[in-house]
Amino acid sequence: MGHIVLVLTSILFCQLSNKVDSKFTYDHSGCTGTELNYTKGSVYENNLDRVLNNLSSKSTSLKFDNYTFGDGANQVYGIFQCRFDISFNVCSACINDATQMITGVCPLYGEAIVWYFECMLRYSNRNIFSLSEDYPWAYLTPGSEVADYEEFSPILAKALNGVIKNASSTSSRYAFGETDSTFFERLYSFAQCTPDIDNLGCNSCLTSALSLLNSCCNASSGVMIFYPSCQLRYGTSPFLEDIPQPSLSPPLPPSPPAPAIHHAQQTRPEKETSSKSKITAAIAASASVGLLVLAFVLGICLYRKRSKKASPNDIEGLGEAELVHYDFATMKTATRDFSAENTLGRGGFGFVYKGTLENGDQLAIKRLSSTSGQGTEEFLAEARFLAKLQHNNVVKLVGFCLEGEEKLLVYDYMSNASLERFLFDPTKRTLLDWKTRSRIITGIAKGLQYLHEDSRLTIIHRDIKPENILLDKEMNPKIADFGLAKRTGLAEKYGTTDVIKGTQGYMAPECVNGEYSNKSDVYSFGIMLLEIVSGLNNRTYYQESKKSLQSHAWILWNEERSIELVDPELDKTYSSKYIERFIQIGLICVQAD
Repeated sequence: MGHIVLVLTSILFCQLSNKVDSKFTYDHSGCTGTELNYTKGSVYENNLDRVLNNLSSKSTSLKFDNYTFGDGANQVYGIFQCRFDISFNVCSACINDATQMITGVCPLYGEAIVWYFECMLRYSNRNIFSLSEDYPWAYLTPGSEVADYEEFSPILAKALNGVIKNASSTSSRYAFGETDSTFFERLYSFAQCTPDIDNLGCNSCLTSALSLLNSCCNASSGVMIFYPSCQLRYGTSPFLEDIPQPSLSPPLPPSPPAPAIHHAQQTRPEKETSSKSKITAAIAASASVGLLVLAFVLGICLYRKRSKKASPNDIEGLGEAELVHYDFATMKTATRDFSAENTLGRGGFGFVYKGTLENGDQLAIKRLSSTSGQGTEEFLAEARFLAKLQHNNVVKLVGFCLEGEEKLLVYDYMSNASLERFLFDPTKRTLLDWKTRSRIITGIAKGLQYLHEDSRLTIIHRDIKPENILLDKEMNPKIADFGLAKRTGLAEKYGTTDVIKGTQGYMAPECVNGEYSNKSDVYSFGIMLLEIVSGLNNRTYYQESKKSLQSHAWILWNEERSIELVDPELDKTYSSKYIERFIQIGLICVQAD
């Protein structure tokens, strides 16, 4: 598949009916174009029509299904899912509208997805079945502003982690929760995945949704996150209830897609209704009015949090750690108000941005989310802990920012970004000769040994993967992102947790049951070692071959053909015996026994 250009449309203010009681209140779409963008009357279009008609007909008796038709470049894959609590009549009506909407919103696109509050419809020219995917995405903030979010966030974090765990561990792939709250009478939470993905895939998708929620909407009493493979929502009013069956009148022609943007953030206020109320929505006027409304809605979403300075008592002890205390205004200026262009990546509990100070110094700034559950005391304890990690292969914390609800950690900037950006890029991968790769592997091993054995506490990282290995200008590796790390005593090498976190493809099998240990990190290291040797992405390899990279490596090892695992783009200066020893170490790290 060629280069993918993502187009996320703006919120479609034109509703699906010109009546006051329009069919479905919310609709969002993502169009993904490839070299297979089809033409009118083509075989692909005919196959797409057949797939959409098949899915629409099945929605009268099913709440989820997938279907494919055609072959070769003209094969079309389609998926639909309805929210589990709605009736089949509402599900069928929603999917029927979606099948008519999707080709209008995304005309002649090889891939597209349409989200409604009630249902989701998706098609593609590639196999999307049984894959956990979190791109493209959209969100809504139907709730009001929370007065004291710092106190509300731990309650929210517990509720969302609970439904994420339950949805990930049940075959139905959905969960609903109710939680007592001192701020509101009740807090309602909901998580749902497409049932074709496994528990690790569901957990990975919902955890990613939680990270997005932390970044986009952490001041609202109600949020909905839409991903291709999952949906996450919370609110202070019941929202899982019978919805009046909408009319079946044909939709109006949709608004044209907005210009191409990446990771577009979409929001729209929701009006909560009772089960006896009809779902109403305003009918949009012209496209120009729609853009004005969109700008207004996005303006509301740029919520300015209360800002209060940390007291001297709060930051006591951090001076001893030689950390710089930055003010929030400096951080906003350095990151250009945390712009998308300055986004370096997403960590366990927030987004990471590139920052440039007035003197030209470059920093990596991690903005922690409110729903991480960390209060001021916990944050400062975390900063003190990270400041004590002093090793050549562990990223260095140089400062922090604490103002009101804003909590930021400031690190050295790594000019070569992450290992992932080199290892899985067809062009950049050629820059990683064997000497560099072996140095990276050895450096990561030294960093893990320091965390597990040589630091003051036993530190279990729990999210070792190429994205969390940063490379300095000399391509030396630095272990980064301790958002999921666990600290234990020197004699403690394992633990358990009720919250399953990590990254699919790198999590040790026992982590699914909430168990973790230093061996969990070793397992992740083994997966990554095999990736560095082979140049293959374990997650992508599994999607394409339906078997894991380690399984493939074991087969080659048992057949004494392990040298075939080596990246064909790798220079031929390596010793076969030497590189086979690396492969053997990787296999020992992931061995089930």
